[in-house]
Amino acid sequence: MQGMFFQHLDPMLLTLAIAVCFVIGTLIVLFIYRSTHSGRNSINLSFHEKLGANPPHHSGSLADLTPNAIVVYQHGKLVYANPAAVAGLGASIMEEVLHKSLSDFTHPKDYQKFKSLKEKVSGKSDKVQFDMNITALSGRELFIEGTIAQIDYADDRAYLIIARDITEKMQLQKTLVENKQKYKSLFEYNTDAVYSIDINGTFTSVNNACETISGFSREELLAKSFTEVIKEECIDRCVQAFKNSLNGKVDQLEAVIIGKNGQEVILDVTSLPIVVDGQIIGIYGIGKDITEQKEAEHYIAHMAFHDSLTGLPNRRMLVKLMLQILKQDEQAKMTICSIDLDRFKVINDTMGHSIGDLLLLHVSERLKKCLSENDQVFRLGGDEFVVMLMDSDRAGISAMAQKLMEALNKPFKVEEYDVYTSPSIGISTYPEDGDTVEALLKHADFAMHHAKKEGKNTYRYYSAIEKNEYLNPMKLEMDLHKAVERNEFVLHYQPKINLKSRKIEGVEALVRWNHPKLGLLHPASFISIAEETGLILPIGKWVLDNACQANKAWHDQGYSHIVISINISARQFSQTKIVEMVKEALKESGLEPKFLEMEITESMTSCMNRAVKVLKELKELGILISVDDFGTGFSSLNYLKELPVDSLKIDRSFVRDLQTNPRNETIVKTIISMAHNLGLQVIAEGIESREQLLFLQQHLCDCGQGYFFSGPMSGDDWILKTCEIEQKMIDKGLSQDLNERKWYEETLRLARLELQETVRMQQGMTFKFKKENGRFLHTLCDGELLYRLGLTPEMVIGKELYDFMPHQMTQEKLEPYERAWQGEEDVTYEGEVNGVNYFAALSPIWRNGKVVEVIASCVDITERKNIEKALIKSEEKYRLIAENMTDMIAMVDGSGKIVYASPSHEVVLGISPGEMEGECAFDRVHPGDMDNVINTFNEIIQAKESRQAEYHYHHPAGNWLLIEATGIPILDENEELINIVTVSRDITDKRRAEELLWKSEKLSVVGELAAGVAHEIRNPITSIKGFVQLFQQGLVKDEYFDVILDEFDRLEEIIKEFLTLAKPQAVELKETDMHVLLGTLGKIIESEALLKNVDIEFYEYASNPRVLCDSNQIKQVFINLLKNSIDAMPDGGTIQITTFHDKGELVISVKDTGIGISKERIDRLGEPFYSNKEKGTGLGLMVSFRIIKEHNGTIQIKSELNKGTTVEIRLPVHKKQTVGSQSLVHFQ
Repeated sequence: MQGMFFQHLDPMLLTLAIAVCFVIGTLIVLFIYRSTHSGRNSINLSFHEKLGANPPHHSGSLADLTPNAIVVYQHGKLVYANPAAVAGLGASIMEEVLHKSLSDFTHPKDYQKFKSLKEKVSGKSDKVQFDMNITALSGRELFIEGTIAQIDYADDRAYLIIARDITEKMQLQKTLVENKQKYKSLFEYNTDAVYSIDINGTFTSVNNACETISGFSREELLAKSFTEVIKEECIDRCVQAFKNSLNGKVDQLEAVIIGKNGQEVILDVTSLPIVVDGQIIGIYGIGKDITEQKEAEHYIAHMAFHDSLTGLPNRRMLVKLMLQILKQDEQAKMTICSIDLDRFKVINDTMGHSIGDLLLLHVSERLKKCLSENDQVFRLGGDEFVVMLMDSDRAGISAMAQKLMEALNKPFKVEEYDVYTSPSIGISTYPEDGDTVEALLKHADFAMHHAKKEGKNTYRYYSAIEKNEYLNPMKLEMDLHKAVERNEFVLHYQPKINLKSRKIEGVEALVRWNHPKLGLLHPASFISIAEETGLILPIGKWVLDNACQANKAWHDQGYSHIVISINISARQFSQTKIVEMVKEALKESGLEPKFLEMEITESMTSCMNRAVKVLKELKELGILISVDDFGTGFSSLNYLKELPVDSLKIDRSFVRDLQTNPRNETIVKTIISMAHNLGLQVIAEGIESREQLLFLQQHLCDCGQGYFFSGPMSGDDWILKTCEIEQKMIDKGLSQDLNERKWYEETLRLARLELQETVRMQQGMTFKFKKENGRFLHTLCDGELLYRLGLTPEMVIGKELYDFMPHQMTQEKLEPYERAWQGEEDVTYEGEVNGVNYFAALSPIWRNGKVVEVIASCVDITERKNIEKALIKSEEKYRLIAENMTDMIAMVDGSGKIVYASPSHEVVLGISPGEMEGECAFDRVHPGDMDNVINTFNEIIQAKESRQAEYHYHHPAGNWLLIEATGIPILDENEELINIVTVSRDITDKRRAEELLWKSEKLSVVGELAAGVAHEIRNPITSIKGFVQLFQQGLVKDEYFDVILDEFDRLEEIIKEFLTLAKPQAVELKETDMHVLLGTLGKIIESEALLKNVDIEFYEYASNPRVLCDSNQIKQVFINLLKNSIDAMPDGGTIQITTFHDKGELVISVKDTGIGISKERIDRLGEPFYSNKEKGTGLGLMVSFRIIKEHNGTIQIKSELNKGTTVEIRLPVHKKQTVGSQSLVHFQ
């Protein structure tokens, strides 16, 4: 025992200290020297005492705690090694390395180097630095650096060696040199323009693509400011992006540069800051040439306002110009002539569509030649043209109409044919015949149809027709009111053919007016009037009710797959009760909602917010939504992503000109591809030829309708023609084999697309890379985490690490990259980019026994890292106190199971924390105290408040200890119980002392004090122990005494803060139907399973498959599991996915027939940083364990080698809970 020397200590304080020390069975010796004269503190200790080497196993010394290796070398042998040195030399205890020579661990050359270094240390004040290679007992090669000094050890000369491992540092330095050239190559040969600019805006580096795109040489560019090559109108925006990047932001913009030859080039530019040592020194720029893309967009915009066949302005342009004229000049004289070619359908059907198209081109040329400078001609579609005349009086209008008729009556030379046609012209004038665009067009069209009825090849004014008592719009409006009352409407049905199955899958209901005098009227004759008068509402309701009833009748006859489509007008769509009206029609008819489809047009989306709201409500009923006439409105593409629709109908104007207009072919193919990428079906209307059908089938259009199959038919006539229509589809369409092959390829493409979308939407990040020519090139990178890192897929894909990460970060990642590429499974590392920390798990992808790619899954661990930093920072002040506490701290879950026990349990109870963890907290409680302890535990759960209890606890030695415990509930942000933290202490001695005090009054004052204080100051005394160790090292400061005094008051608060530092990471929880989610996964993984001959079977036994979860994270878990199962079955096999309930939990079982996993590896799955090298056991398995744990679930894995693996995931079932529904713990 070391000697004690006390100076200036109060006698009472000395007496109390001695008494307390004897009570707790320890004599604490303080050597405190305060010099009241010089102000210095000093402690004279030998190196023996500094190292704590006498005894050699003394714990808690600085030598034990330091991460550096410390050894004492004496007489050619190691006589002391601290724990860090023991571990570094590959041993588990000091005795394994004692009395060994350094030559046992070093190469002869390095040992000679060490001997020469010893000779340089001639005095005790000398020390020499060194570096050398050593070999641990395990065979591991290390590179170390450190110092050698001469010391006295056990009264003899020795050498103190302090060293640290710098192996990784040396490897990284080597890698850095190797990778510099790789970065330069990728920079120079990138196909995009890559450059850097200093803070003054001058180019500092450019790659080859910059020279190619701009035409300037490298030397010319490096002498320029970036503003010198930018088009003038783009300079302000480019300068703003430059400033944004200098402020630390990533900016993206389109810029036009002027090349050396004067040609304009449009670039999609990404600008990002260059950060060196925390300072922004310039910007990097990446420019992609999008000139051709912009030209294509301009062409599409032009096509929105022009006819693809003739190049004439189309209906949209006509409406736009009319609106401008009416808005700018109310006094303008404007005339609309609606022209329809007589006998055009006969010509088109008999001579072929190519002749018909050529005829339309000739007609458009003749019409243009007839017009003056202020007049214009438009093509609305088919054989419908409109001529707009300006500033003409009645005589001039009639003369022009006569001139148009004479021009079109002359024969047209089309190839070898003389083709004859004539026009029927309807005329409306502003403002006599209407003051709106709709009225003028409608009245001109009405007059044109009247001209046809009067013998064709003539013209009629709308104002003249008004005098006819039967055909004027006012009379039609009056008759329309009566038609609604008299039920004069009938429905005709046009079949819709599934181009994949070649079967009729639905019909479109089209209304007709059976006028008592005028006969059967087409909707064009009365729908516009119905819209204006509001009669469209009762007509629309009649159509909806009768269509639902008709389809229900067909279902009852056995046609149970038929979907009926109805058109909804803008006026109907705008009424507030549209949803209730549809719901009532379905209820009255008994038709299932999924067999009703409503067709809307883009005009209904003028108020996007309301349109989306109404369509969502309709979708909730279960009906289908289709966008009619898609492609005729320029806004369709912009708004489509917002609308909850199921299918698109390609307008007949695009289908009609497929064979003669390559641009229309491009538009149709684009619409089909875009719709499929959005998960929508495509219906083509207006199919009138076999050529059109074959084109649409070859490009995977889903459905079609048109006169090639059948026109609209009344009643049940379409049923009678079903066989004829379907046989025509078989005879005239693609062969079955070719059709099925094309759809199979499309299914694979969509599955890959959905998988990519899942990767992109995940909260984490997934990336892949492969090694080519010694470079790791990324082939995939997406996920929300990627954007939080300040990167985009374009910045990563096709690039290596040097292209988007600083050199130091790149070096750190190349080692795990190489390990994974060499075939090591589950390689992990942590990284940090732009202040965001992430954890990455890498796994190789094998093909034919060779690694072809590596895939990595990453999660954001920034919050965890911030907590760890805060914990470390806080722990620096309190670590010594916490480690030496005698209070027992444990964490117990809601079932009473111990999930954590502090080291003090072994000191007090004689049971190691490892033994206690997993046990029931009540197993060792005295039976007489059991009821009270369990009741207190349940009170904590119910009240969610702290409670105290005393009980007797069985010690392994056979005696019973009296324990005083406080239970503290730990709640989540929703005030739900997570765990219960218990702080316990042994009060056996205290209670015994209290009982003795009660029985005896003869104890001295010192004894009474000792008995009372023994319990109260035990923990503060243990905290003083830590500071004594500092004093023993010669570190004595006045401030330490102030800190000790302050910590007495704050000790309990400090412990509580320590326990509650870590918070659970929040996830976005939503109610999710796991059956739906698993079904989606099946589609995602189906393509890969088919390619590898793996069958996936679903068995749904769970009655309530709903859980609260983050669906993207859970989807990621199951994708990992399914892909691992597929990889584990190289020769094919079966995966069974089963859901069922067990003990209030939803269990999802994934069972494969693969190669299996060994038992020893199963036991360690999910451990942090555990590397599992067996194939098929878990891409991102550690990440999966983390996600399931965050959802309060568990993962269990069972496997047999060569028989298969079963993974069971258990998640809490979501159900509404009432107050007081918290389950309590019951023990028997």
